[in-house]
Formats: sequence, C-alpha cells, structure tokens
Amino acid sequence: MGNLYQQLILKHYHYPANRGALKKHDRHFLGANPFCGDELTIDLQLDAKRKIKKIGWEGHGCVISQASASIFSQMVEGKTLGQVQKMTSGDLLKQLNIE
Repeated sequence: MGNLYQQLILKHYHYPANRGALKKHDRHFLGANPFCGDELTIDLQLDAKRKIKKIGWEGHGCVISQASASIFSQMVEGKTLGQVQKMTSGDLLKQLNIE
C-alpha cells in the first residue's frame, strides 16, 4: 500500500466523515464481523427521490474498518438507494487502494 493511501486511511480513521448516529433516519443498517469483532451501524436520511441526503455511522473496529466506513459514507452521499445497491466491495477497495 502506498504512503499516500496509508495517509488517506489514517486521516479517515482520526477524522472520520459523517461519524455519528442520525436522530431522525429513514433507513438503519447494522453489520458485524464475527471473526474480528468489527461492528458498524449506518443511518440514512432520504429525499423524495430516494437519494441519500444525509448519512451517519457509528462503530468500532480496526483502522481499516473505521476508515472504510468514513470513505463509504462520502461515496454514497447524493446517490439513490438503487445506485448504492449496484456498488460492489470492489468499488470501496478501489478507493482504499487495497485488495
């Protein structure tokens, strides 16, 4: 992993985007990895066209999982639920520059 991407991951870990639960949300998701103990909740506020107008997340886990949540939250802002459902794990991994 290149130094630039290590810096990106550490930046998102120390200064995460969109961290925090939303008091009012239209969708709520919970995910956990039983092998390592990482946990994540995601809250979404949608507009009339089902576009994500606000996202919030909380969780705990390793640096990669927390940075990934931050980066993912930025990736999906303004997208429709349909667009997000078409995304693959590869889309996020490309942003992280890891396999």
